[in-house]
Amino acid sequence: MLSINTFAQSKIVFDKTVHDFGDINEIDGEADVIFDFSNPGNKPLILTSVKASCGCTTPNWSTDPVAVKEKGFIQVSYSTKNRPGPFTKTISVRTNGTPQVLLLTIKGNVIPRPKGPKDWYPMEIGNLRFKTTHVVFGNILNTEKDTLSTIIYNQSELPVKLKFDEVKVPEYIKVWGSADKVSPRDTVTLYISYDAAMKKDYGYLFEFFQLPTNDMSTPRKRINISSHIKEDFSKVEDSGTQPIVVFDKDVIDFGVMKALDKVKGSFTITNNGTAELVIRKVKASCGCTATKPQKTQLAPGESTKLDVTFSAGNYNREVTKTISIVTNDPKNAEKTLSIKANVKSNEEN
Repeated sequence: MLSINTFAQSKIVFDKTVHDFGDINEIDGEADVIFDFSNPGNKPLILTSVKASCGCTTPNWSTDPVAVKEKGFIQVSYSTKNRPGPFTKTISVRTNGTPQVLLLTIKGNVIPRPKGPKDWYPMEIGNLRFKTTHVVFGNILNTEKDTLSTIIYNQSELPVKLKFDEVKVPEYIKVWGSADKVSPRDTVTLYISYDAAMKKDYGYLFEFFQLPTNDMSTPRKRINISSHIKEDFSKVEDSGTQPIVVFDKDVIDFGVMKALDKVKGSFTITNNGTAELVIRKVKASCGCTATKPQKTQLAPGESTKLDVTFSAGNYNREVTKTISIVTNDPKNAEKTLSIKANVKSNEEN
């Protein structure tokens, strides 16, 4: 009996372990293949694990034990959507028999689907599509002005009027178009100019405006604008005297605190340079953090406190918030400080 139990073993034998789909169309969505296998052993076969090498490949398989001399299957589906070009993927199969681990392979070449307006203008608002609805000016000096654009496409059967004269924006932003009407299946270029010198601000900035139209579906189109205004130090760097900002620490850890409580702390800011240090801007990452420097102008050698108040809210986890500091130090104009706390909910307390 010991000898018989020793040699009782399941086996897995596939009709094939590699399948080549050849050329398949992306527009078809999925390509499927079934790998059939048999159990020529003398013990029921169990597939203990079937895992694909990536999320684009989905396996389905025989979950019941496969009896001796019986057959089972592993079905593999490959998603072609947004995956043009050649591919090779593997499926790892683990069993209670021989072999314990083996690989199945699928390969092929996905023929790209024809591109159209939905690809060229992916953002949809009502009957209009946009190349982008978020115009990013990126890094821009506080002495510069820049103009960017996006494209508007009319996917409807009726013309859509663009009411540029009704756009409400601050004076440092100008908005206009290559035309004030978009014909069906046609485009108009939307231009946006941004004058950082007029904005008179620093750091990362986000704002938006509404573009009124006569589109019956969502007539007002929201356009987002972001910029990161940096100070132009080209003249300061040649002067020989410069401020140098130094922080006593980068992080304040408030430790464990109760939900809804408030806690206070401070950072010390020192000017180690030879010219006046100006704290241009202090901005917290959320409204739960209040910050205020005691002074915003520091003579050489002078220090000040940046007071911080953190309101815990109803968190029940470790929380990290940031504070962005913008100064006129040419070599360290922007600094990010952090505050941390392990907030415990009232229920837990």
